[in-house]
Amino acid sequence: MSRTARTARAGRAGRGARGAVPAPRAAAESRVLAGRYRLEGRTQGTGVAALDQRSGAEVQLDAVPLPELVLPYDQVALDKQPALDKQTDSTTGRALTQATYVAGIVPDHPRLSQVFQVFDENGYLWVVGESLPGVPLRTLLDRGPLSPYRVAEMGHDLVMALRAVHAVGLVHGNLTADTVTVCADGTALAGGLVVGAAQEALCGGPGAETPAAGVPEASWSPARIRARDARAVIVGAVAERWSPEQAGPPPMDSQAAARIAAGSGAPATGVGPEADAWALGVLLYRSVTGAAPFPERDTEELFAAARSGEIRSAVTPQRPAIAARGAALEASRPSPLPECGPLGPLVHALLRPDPAERLGLPEAAELIRRLLVRAPEPIDQDELLAVAALLPARRRRGEVLEHPDFPHDSHHRHAAPHRHPALLGVTLISGIILFVLIALVVTVLVAH
Repeated sequence: MSRTARTARAGRAGRGARGAVPAPRAAAESRVLAGRYRLEGRTQGTGVAALDQRSGAEVQLDAVPLPELVLPYDQVALDKQPALDKQTDSTTGRALTQATYVAGIVPDHPRLSQVFQVFDENGYLWVVGESLPGVPLRTLLDRGPLSPYRVAEMGHDLVMALRAVHAVGLVHGNLTADTVTVCADGTALAGGLVVGAAQEALCGGPGAETPAAGVPEASWSPARIRARDARAVIVGAVAERWSPEQAGPPPMDSQAAARIAAGSGAPATGVGPEADAWALGVLLYRSVTGAAPFPERDTEELFAAARSGEIRSAVTPQRPAIAARGAALEASRPSPLPECGPLGPLVHALLRPDPAERLGLPEAAELIRRLLVRAPEPIDQDELLAVAALLPARRRRGEVLEHPDFPHDSHHRHAAPHRHPALLGVTLISGIILFVLIALVVTVLVAH
């Protein structure tokens, strides 16, 4: 069996539908990972639910399959390849090191899910993150597309998360409907950053030595094309993760291929924060139409469509309530993408093939703000109730314990603190009485 075949088999064997990674059989039998995380036998988000036996906190474990063999980016001569076991160890070590680095440098932001630990066991790299009271965006979209204004609210949250990632010199690279969690209070949180960093490290490629920093300006040499092909196996045909600068050059004639083989690569653009803007545009389109803007049957078809920038039309089923509230606003101005309604201009600007012409995230945040100012009220409260209905039953009071070495909160850390209605009433009455007393004192003083 060829090395490429072994790599593909390893990548596909560990990846389930839509990029999710189920718990491997060995881990399920052992039940405890890293000597502390006991699997609870149910899926959660993109991974599996577990209990940290040291702290009593519920956590989520995401698994990245470690392939049998990944050719490094700078591998040029077969006779100079190191031994298989050393090469595999090097690949695993690089992925573990870079994922751990990203987990440590990612900011503690209210729109980013937290990561606590990274380790490798049973042929998988495991990422331990917080357990959020929410559901993946993919789960909501399986029930039908969302309204443009509700999608704009989530888009604003995600823009804030991405800007926080970019501020520390990272590129997210893994913003998808699976890695976005919609919480019970309607907040959208971006996850998958550390998992994406591990996957990029496994692929190699220019810039692989700098964790989650994207790809610098480098031609489409044989080495970069090999890294792109490895990434296609690990990532799959997910439109959010393949901006045109990541998809590679268009099909070449024999002369162009010969020039690349001789070491003169085709011109290429670096991969930076603009790729996250592309991912946001794809995600907004998917959320409001229920389909991706580009075909996802296989990577080659996706690459060609992304490079062309030709967005396929999607027929969006309109719910009567949404159509009645937003019809006047949506008809007030033309949209390059009518199926996206008032989000059309924003999505169109985020999906420009040339990253230099793509809308930046600060500008996207301003457009979303202007859109939400004129949004009808309330913005689809039924969709928030749908999130609550999909949430699993929470643990009983007292079963989640606090631990100083593993901070965790049994409540959503981004939600407003809970206040008892009776306490609110007493506070309000006390405030009114105090205001009346102050007014009387001032009146007496003025009269004298």
